[in-house]
Amino acid sequence: MYDSGHDAWGPELIANRPEITMEVIDQYLHNLYRVQPDFVYCVTRDFARQCQTPILVMPDDTPSHSLEAAMEMVALAPNARVTAWPWKEDEALKALTINQAREFLKAHQPATAAR
Repeated sequence: MYDSGHDAWGPELIANRPEITMEVIDQYLHNLYRVQPDFVYCVTRDFARQCQTPILVMPDDTPSHSLEAAMEMVALAPNARVTAWPWKEDEALKALTINQAREFLKAHQPATAAR
């Protein structure tokens, strides 16, 4: 994931945003992928335990999005909700999961956006 950011989207971003340098990209990628490599990007387990923000976890099981990390986030975060897994293969379950995500977003819309 670090290499992908460094080699693919980083240079593309710099081409469109000249105020951003490769040094900024490298620092961002370092903080995102290498500071806490044993859990999830940029978030410690202690942060997850204390996070009061509602979180919808849509589990996956890929090298960059492990099922184990997703389910641990569900167990740690007090306001986490989880969709079914696997949800991508079966079209009916996929549709149900998309509706669940929409309902979650509607239920947790900021007051200023609800106008």
